[in-house]
Amino acid sequence: MFEPGRAEPFANELLTFDDLDAVLGLLAEIAPRWSAELNHTSPGETTIVVLPEGANDLIGPAFVLHRTHGRVHLDQFRWDEYRKLGGFLTLGEALAVLRARLALSVAREPEFEEC
Repeated sequence: MFEPGRAEPFANELLTFDDLDAVLGLLAEIAPRWSAELNHTSPGETTIVVLPEGANDLIGPAFVLHRTHGRVHLDQFRWDEYRKLGGFLTLGEALAVLRARLALSVAREPEFEEC
């Protein structure tokens, strides 16, 4: 039960624009053709979705960051398969795993010829 003057256990479950900036900084460094967006899925939930250029599954999976129960969760979606990659104490820990996953995807990106 909520008591005035006392914080609820998981009151800070929302991802913020500062969190999005951290993800965008990672993308600028390692995967500049990828994008990220902050989504407000409901009043008490936000997600950051990281997508390869054109949301193309041939390039790599989409990644989803969200907070629940005091942890930052990283999930992956590709070829209609949703996988949980882990729950982390901090955004930094989740971003370290995201960095490793992105490095693999970027290394495997198909070459597209420009017309």
